[in-house]
Formats: sequence, C-alpha cells, structure tokens
Amino acid sequence: MPINRRSFLGLSKGAVAFAAATSATGVLASSKIEAKPKKKRSFIGACPPSSREYNTRRPGPTRVMIIGAHPDDADIVCGGTALKLISRGFKVKFVSVTDGRMGHHKLTPDETAAVRRRETLEAARRMNLDGYDIYGYPDCGLYPTEEARMLVARKIREYQPDFIITHRTCDYHADHRATGQLVMDAGYLLGVPHWCTEAPAQRLRPVILYMSDSFTLPRALRPDVMIDVDPYLDSLCDGLDAQVSQFYEWLPWDGGREEKVAALGDRSDIKARNAYLVRYVLGRKRYDARRFADAWKEEFPSLNLPKHMEVFEVSEYGRAPTEEDLKLFCGM
Repeated sequence: MPINRRSFLGLSKGAVAFAAATSATGVLASSKIEAKPKKKRSFIGACPPSSREYNTRRPGPTRVMIIGAHPDDADIVCGGTALKLISRGFKVKFVSVTDGRMGHHKLTPDETAAVRRRETLEAARRMNLDGYDIYGYPDCGLYPTEEARMLVARKIREYQPDFIITHRTCDYHADHRATGQLVMDAGYLLGVPHWCTEAPAQRLRPVILYMSDSFTLPRALRPDVMIDVDPYLDSLCDGLDAQVSQFYEWLPWDGGREEKVAALGDRSDIKARNAYLVRYVLGRKRYDARRFADAWKEEFPSLNLPKHMEVFEVSEYGRAPTEEDLKLFCGM
C-alpha cells in the first residue's frame, strides 16, 4: 500500500511506526500492531512539518491566543481552561475580532462598544490575562475578507502563540463562523514570509483548537481535549462579573431572564451571583460534561467525571499536535 507525503502529515510517532509496518502489498506485521501503544492518537495538519532546526518553541512561557468574535466569547467558552493554563505559568491572551456594538437592547451601538471595551479590560485584570484585544470590526458585520485575514494573521504573528483556540465554522452566529474561517484561512499563511510582511513569518505554526459548540451538522464536535474546570468556576465567575452589560443586562433580556437578575439585587451576595452565572451563563460546561462522559471515562478511567468540562477539537488547519503538545496543554 503506497504511502504518499500527505499520509505522514501530523502523524505521531506511534502512528508513523504503525504506517511503517505496512508492506508494499498492504500486509501488516502483526507483531508491530500488537506493539502499537493503546489509544495513541494522530492528527492531520494542513501545515507542513517543520525541519528539526525549527521544530522547537521559542524561549519563555507557552502562549495561548483565544480568538473569539465578540468581547465575551473567549470568557464564556474557554475561561476555565484559560485560568488553569495561567495557574501553570502560561501566557493567555483573549481576542475579540468585533467591537460587540450590537450586544445591548438599551445602549446605543457606540455606547455599547465603549462599555464593552472597558469591561474586557477589567475582566483581563481579574483573570490575570496577558491582554484582551478588540480588533474593532463591526458587530454582526464581520466577513472573512482579505483585509481581515491579513489583520488576524499579523496579530497572531506578533504574539507568536503556541496554541490558538477559535470558533468552528458551524456555529449559530455569523460572526463566529467568519472568525473561525479567518483563523483557518490564516493557518498555513502564517509561515509564508512574503505575505503579510508587517510581521515575521512563524516557522513553527501554532496548534489550532476549536471551541465547543452544540451543532451536529456537518458533524458534532470531536472531544480531542477535555479539561476539568470545576476548580476554576469561582475565579471564572469573578471575571465574568466584570462584563455587566452582557451577563446582567443584554443576555438576560435576550433570554427572558430579567427577573432572575433582579433577584440578585446589587450582586453583593457572591455565592448567589456565582450560582446565577454558573447556571445561566456557563451551562454549556455542564452539558459537555454529560455528553462527553463516556469519552472522559475512556480517556481518564482513574479520574472522577467533572461536573463542568471545557472541550476542544483539534483543527486540521494548524500544525498537527504531537502527544507532547497535548500533554503540555492538558498539564499531564
């Protein structure tokens, strides 16, 4: 069975050994199969393998860039993971590609954009982020244009992340889908030196992960990375609490839960405030803990099933992660 160059992109050592055990006639050496480590995973990546000379990370802390469409997407979906990574010495930057100006029912769009910018800065301070950037494209008006792709790529090159987390392109909001498309379109181009010359090309391109979503078409999310975020819920709620316009005004109005917020009063009761945020803002984490329970038990049979979980899928548009990459990210 011939194996072409594409067959080797992103294969882990175990998978490469398995492929190498295939003879020209397609017959496998049974002893090699039995020696293959159990549950060894391999991933395909769009980016070509770096040479040994460049297949090393730059010095300093591991960097993670979480690129959402709006100034709360990273917080809601990935905030627990961000806090866990920061506690382990990682540098984590949140990004909002749009200005979030449509996210309110009373404030004007300009007022909303200004308020949300202030709120993200306070959230970044509370969560000890390495910055919270807002690129300023119009909320509800983001498209995967060449200009936007160039800006996103330049910002990625300037930060030089080891990992990127972003939306899948099957998500409920058009801005989410456009953001995911922009990151995917930039993935290979990050290493092209004569494109986007304002920032140096990334010789070792980042691993790209997708945020969790509930969509099933064209297919449901694959749980490649599962993070127990139960220990970080209180700290995450403290960060979410900074975004008053979203979690206590706009989203309750949009979801018909204004009476639940009114019952909190001035939010001085931290226990009640956190219980509200966990139930009505962070519900996806409970949902993911339930829907991926079997995957967790198979992957971590000796660990208790978390009540709240953040789940990510490896994107083929970045560098294919090795087992070492995944262990680094998960802290195992």
